[in-house]
Amino acid sequence: MRLVVFALTLALVASQHVNLAPEFAAAKTYVYKYEALLLGGLPVEGLARAGMKVSSKVLISALAGNTYLLKLAEPEIFEYSGVLPKDPFVPATKLTSALAAQLLTPIKFEYANGVVGKVFAPAAVSPTVLNVHRGILNILQLNLKKTQNVYEMQEAGVQGVCKTHYVISEDVKAGRIVVTKSKDLNNCQERIIKDLGLAYLETLQAKSLTGAATYSYVMKPSATGALITEATVRELHQVTPVAEMGGVAQMEAKQSLTFLELEKTPIVPIKADYVARGSLVYEFATEILQTPIQLLKITNAPAQILEILHHLVANNVAKVHEDAPLKFIQLIQVLRVASLENVEAIWSQFKAKPEYRRWILDAIPVVGTPAAVMFIKEKFLADDITIPETVQVLLAAVHMVPADPEIIRLISSLALHHKVQANPVLREIAMLGYGTMIAKYCAAVPTCPAELLKPIHERAAEAIAKADIAEITLLVKVLGNAGHPASLKPIMKILPGFGSAAAALPIRVQVDAILALRSIAKKEPKLIQPVALQLFMDKALHPELRMVAAVVLFETKPTVALVSTIASILKKETSMQIVSFVYSYIRSLTRSTAPDYATVAAASNVAIKILSPKLDRLSYRFSKAIHLDIFRSPMMAGAAGSAFIINDGATILPTAVVAKARAYLAGAAADVLEIGVRTEGIQEALLKTHALQDMEDDRLTKMKRVMKAIAEWKALPKSQPLASIYVKFFGQEIAFANIDKAIVDQAVQLATSADAKTLLKDALKALQTGISVQAAKPLLAAEIRRIFPTAVGVPMELSLYSAAVAAATFKVKAIITPPLPEALSAITAAELLKTDIKLEAEATPSIAVHTFAVMGINTALIQAAVMARAKAVTVLPAKLEARADIPKLNFKIEVLPVATPEHIANIRFETLAIARNIEDLAAERITPIVPAIAAQRMSAERLSSFDRSLSSEIISSEASSEVQPQLRAGTPFHKIMCVPAPLLGIKGCFELTSSNAALIKTIPLLNLIGEHAALVSVKPADGPAIERLEVEVQVGAKAAEKLLREINIIDETSSEGRAIVSKLKKILEPAMKRSSSSSSSSSSSSSAASSSLLSSLFSSSSSSSSSSSSMSKVSLKEYPFKKFHKDQYLVSKAISAQNLRSSGSSASSFEAIYKQTKFLGNAVAPAVVVIFRAVRADKKLLGYQAAAYLDKANNRVQTIVSALAETDNWKLCADGVLLSKHKVMAKVAFGAECQEYATILKAEAGLLGASPAARLEVEWVKIPAIVTTYATRLAKYIPGAALMAGVTVSKAKNSEKELELTVAIPTERTVDVIVKLPMMTLSKLALPLPIALPIAADAIIRAIPEDNILDQLHFLYAEATSAQCRLVQNKLTTFNNRKYTIEMPQSCYQVLAQDCSSELKFMVLLKKDQLTQQSHINVKIADMDVDLYPTGSDVLVKVNGMEVPISSLPYKHPSGSIQIRQKAQGLALHAPSLGLQEVYFSKDTSMVNVVDWMKGQTCGLCGKADGEIKQEYSTPSGYQTKSPASFAHSWVLPAESCRDSTQCRLKLESVKLEKQVIVDEQESKCYSVEPVLRCLPGCLPVKTMPVTIGFHCLPTGSSSVDLSNISEKSVDLRETAEAHMACQCNAQCA
Repeated sequence: MRLVVFALTLALVASQHVNLAPEFAAAKTYVYKYEALLLGGLPVEGLARAGMKVSSKVLISALAGNTYLLKLAEPEIFEYSGVLPKDPFVPATKLTSALAAQLLTPIKFEYANGVVGKVFAPAAVSPTVLNVHRGILNILQLNLKKTQNVYEMQEAGVQGVCKTHYVISEDVKAGRIVVTKSKDLNNCQERIIKDLGLAYLETLQAKSLTGAATYSYVMKPSATGALITEATVRELHQVTPVAEMGGVAQMEAKQSLTFLELEKTPIVPIKADYVARGSLVYEFATEILQTPIQLLKITNAPAQILEILHHLVANNVAKVHEDAPLKFIQLIQVLRVASLENVEAIWSQFKAKPEYRRWILDAIPVVGTPAAVMFIKEKFLADDITIPETVQVLLAAVHMVPADPEIIRLISSLALHHKVQANPVLREIAMLGYGTMIAKYCAAVPTCPAELLKPIHERAAEAIAKADIAEITLLVKVLGNAGHPASLKPIMKILPGFGSAAAALPIRVQVDAILALRSIAKKEPKLIQPVALQLFMDKALHPELRMVAAVVLFETKPTVALVSTIASILKKETSMQIVSFVYSYIRSLTRSTAPDYATVAAASNVAIKILSPKLDRLSYRFSKAIHLDIFRSPMMAGAAGSAFIINDGATILPTAVVAKARAYLAGAAADVLEIGVRTEGIQEALLKTHALQDMEDDRLTKMKRVMKAIAEWKALPKSQPLASIYVKFFGQEIAFANIDKAIVDQAVQLATSADAKTLLKDALKALQTGISVQAAKPLLAAEIRRIFPTAVGVPMELSLYSAAVAAATFKVKAIITPPLPEALSAITAAELLKTDIKLEAEATPSIAVHTFAVMGINTALIQAAVMARAKAVTVLPAKLEARADIPKLNFKIEVLPVATPEHIANIRFETLAIARNIEDLAAERITPIVPAIAAQRMSAERLSSFDRSLSSEIISSEASSEVQPQLRAGTPFHKIMCVPAPLLGIKGCFELTSSNAALIKTIPLLNLIGEHAALVSVKPADGPAIERLEVEVQVGAKAAEKLLREINIIDETSSEGRAIVSKLKKILEPAMKRSSSSSSSSSSSSSAASSSLLSSLFSSSSSSSSSSSSMSKVSLKEYPFKKFHKDQYLVSKAISAQNLRSSGSSASSFEAIYKQTKFLGNAVAPAVVVIFRAVRADKKLLGYQAAAYLDKANNRVQTIVSALAETDNWKLCADGVLLSKHKVMAKVAFGAECQEYATILKAEAGLLGASPAARLEVEWVKIPAIVTTYATRLAKYIPGAALMAGVTVSKAKNSEKELELTVAIPTERTVDVIVKLPMMTLSKLALPLPIALPIAADAIIRAIPEDNILDQLHFLYAEATSAQCRLVQNKLTTFNNRKYTIEMPQSCYQVLAQDCSSELKFMVLLKKDQLTQQSHINVKIADMDVDLYPTGSDVLVKVNGMEVPISSLPYKHPSGSIQIRQKAQGLALHAPSLGLQEVYFSKDTSMVNVVDWMKGQTCGLCGKADGEIKQEYSTPSGYQTKSPASFAHSWVLPAESCRDSTQCRLKLESVKLEKQVIVDEQESKCYSVEPVLRCLPGCLPVKTMPVTIGFHCLPTGSSSVDLSNISEKSVDLRETAEAHMACQCNAQCA
């Protein structure tokens, strides 16, 4: 019956349009019971958590219209730190009392149809308390629809406007309506959140912070509105620093609102003005200024700042205080509360005290308030802080200060101030910081206006109009830092192909402009992609610009289609630099595992299949892009590195190098560091000569006159000698520098100025008087915070803080005897060589680091959070004396004892649950998150065991029986290990303690949770004290006097020696037998039983030579190693077989030399003695001495290292002999009297097949067992590692006791490497080298035409890195190793090679003589005109028309920069400082080598030496022809008339095609685009050849053709034309 009645009631209500919106009727007061709970921690049973609870009665009554009053009654606040459910919530009585007045104050709010409107409260109610009221009102927020039961919407709430899902159902039996709504807090239109320090981070798809809230309502409906009888809210925030499977941390919020009763007593508002305080949305209060790691009650900010400053200054002098980082963070927190006037007053008080001044200036930048920025600005403008101080402060401020419009305005006004603009360094830092601040602001506010960049855009337009290169460079970098999409248009004005201004700008500026697009690409990749693609596809651009455009293109994360398009473009690309760069980038991206590169990696795997795998063979001379990364999904962490090596001329030193490091952690990524270096022109500036400047004008005039003969010759643009570098930190450029000649000259001038000399003089005086320095440097390394409100209205915070303070004391004093003269000019190298210099130094560096990770509640009133806290303190004192007695060639270093602290390193980590409130800080509650630690800490005994020998002891303690079993805490791990070092007189002890919750579940987060400690201490070793450590080196005649112990070597041939060896055998044989598990040791012990160790050395080496020469089953078997024997040339001179055998065997030769004098100390004094010893208190010797003896007659060096202790007979005997220029051999024996272990090393040159090669053999007679043990283990991993490296591995039975490395050089730029191990052979053939090896056919370095060692090294470097062009008869091989046949015209010079820059440093001309039909070479260089020509079987040389007899060679230019000398069958000219490494000429061969820095700057028949083989045939005008013959003819120097003294009768001209053709469906006449050799007027051809060239065609009826610019026309067809190669002139001409 009741059911029927209720149904009829509902029907009646429905017919009356029931209102589901909550209603609070007039004249009634609704009383609810309210409870809110927040808890944070790990969702694991038994682990501690932290939180708070609010309980109260809530009274709601209508006031007027849609305005209502809300009042709390009997409010209580509780705090919590403990383990649920064991530990109770603790009332925060004092806090409740302090806030009672605010909590009991009624507030007003607008409410209509279930939606909360404006909120009103008296000004006395703080935002923090008002937010608690908002948490209650948030429950009342209900957007109920009458026509839908299930729907979604974006609903406003405390946390912002977020996606909300509603489900409405009716419980007919109970007569109520149930409403459920859920909010996705990761899907919000407007999320209320405050991020600090996260501007530089990029969020990946895997989010580390997720949140959701569910609301459940039970309501009773009525015609006028529903009554909320019960409401519950549960909100959950989950933090996953690692993947979810690795563990999560949670912050949970719960609310309950239960209807109790109706009262008739209305709520009365207090007598105060109710002001509008916003809406339901959370209002941020002082929690932004409150650090979550400590709760400070700031009552008097100036006084508290002074107290902290005094503590920091007083306690960080000699060494850092362990709590200094925390104190520094306190200082920052109090300064954030202080006003500008407070800071000004403190500055005025302490600015004259350096120790206080430094702390203030280090703290101000990280305060991050407008007052701090204003302080920096005002102090700089008032000259209160110096330029270096301003640079330091400003650099820190722009990266640590949170960005907002006010801060940006202050930074802008400072950056654009004329005083800042006047200083180049400050201007750069400030302007770049301006861009950084805009980037940080736009990261927080995506809709940031473009007007912020208006001043920069205006300045950029002005700089472009004035072509101000320096200003454009700076402003482009500023726009790159800002990364605003509105900057694309100004940047495009200086991009080639987009803006007309680009043509007048250097390449480096255009590169900067393209790189500036990267930061925009991170926000708007689709906006940048078409621009970058167009730049990459433009073949008219410089290759470097196209490569940089490719980098930008891949930064936009291109799709599969776009990457495939790039690959298709590469297939048709002619520039090998670009092909190599992009291909290597795509190849490296295929292996990427980083989440943000997943799509690019997939696209690259598709694109790589389009390209040829042959591109992998491109050498290191070509540009490369490398990307390496590693990412571990379970840990959500990884790292990536990229390197871009750009080279536009195949030189050893690349044009530009960019290296970038990227880090991934907890679902975020950041470009941590990027460094870019350009070396454009720097190599040339360093290596080329400047000795010929006086004759520069005359030389250029002559060469240009020659080049005028070549039509349309264009000089290459001259690269300005320049080096530049930039540094980016977290994607923001913080500094850059361009170094040109003017800057270098300025630096040199400054270094040689009178002020610099005075400074040096003062420094030397201070050094001799003694310098004592004390310094302390704090650093807030990280302040990363995310603050967001919970449904309760209380904010939750996730934060990471890291602070460090370093302190050091330095004392240095120098004693110089005799004293240096007062005048610095009198100090010469000769004077310094007569001085005895003693240096005393003492240092005590120390550093303390504190790192905090916090999750929980953080307000100015209460904190309840879980915290991970790490502390590290390190102190490393040192004291030493160094002495250099130069006249006596004695050098000594002494390490003196110092007082060490108990621990030189102390690292502790702990996780805690903390609850505290501002009114009762003394009642702070701290609970270890793994509570068992507290009980275990009391019961665990601190044990220590120190022994003189290596010892380790693991001490385990069971958990206390009092600990509840459900906690399941891990057993603490406690280990102490001491490593004694008797020689140093110390022992180092390591103590490790660890206790975690890993036994609950083996996941990374639980492994971390708990308490861990690592302590390192250094203590005196047992035994007599060590007074000091000494290292002494004595060189020369007095070396023998320094020997502390007589050196003796056993002579086995004497009776005494045999007795000693026999005794040693008895001692060592048991040890040998014990170590017989190793094959090498067992065989050596058997040999030792039959003969002495030294005898076995030679017998085994001779026997192993045959086994080593036999090849294993590899492809190199047919190429055995052939030695170059020392005396093989003596066979033809009837030398006896006995002598030949003795000289041919290396072992017997070595033995013969060794037997002459086994111990060189008996014949010669040591050349060098080195002593390392510990000076003990009992004066006994302890340490080692080494003596080196030199036998020049036999090219032998012997080194004996022996122990100094009387009872220690350990020695190391090393003997090395240079047997020939092809072979060196050494033996190393060590152990007791050098009789325990022995190895032989042989290095020799020879041939592997036809290739010069070198072989190194390492053979052992006996080695320590530990070596064989680890070598056996390592051998298991070799095949796998070799496979990954592309090395061939073959099984082989090589010598069991030998390693062999063979390196063959089949070509100058490749090597074959073969490694023979006992069980396998490894080989890698044709391994490319970045340089050419100057190795001759006999495997030795080619002859060096230099005298001193520096010149020889310079020559070797130039030889190795040079590019070579070779002409053998008519076969020419270009610098780029492209081969073709040339047909030389009669008597006409052709440009074989020349400097094609505007400097024209050299020119090499080639001519075929009409009479002898032999080649002549003419070299124009400096003021010299050198002719090299054959006469009969000889090659002669003329210099400036005067013949130089062969007997007068070598010929040297007066400047010393040019040499001409004989070489092999011809002559060679060397001028490396002028770009010509060598010009060699013989009857059949001509060769030109240019130095590395000339690559890409040459032209002529030999090409540009830039590695671009597809662009080899470049004519003087720059036109790319396809015909080698046409290319060769274009470099002919034509005659001006038929009476020319050179007897050349040819000219270059465009010719008309003899036949008419049909082009574009009309009859046309065609003219050659490429010039053709033709006889001069009045001359007839006597020799011709066909050439295939391009023609440009015009309609037959068109007007006459202008042939002056025909080379710039398009090619319509290719046809054969006739080229004249020799001419005969008529009588009138002749």
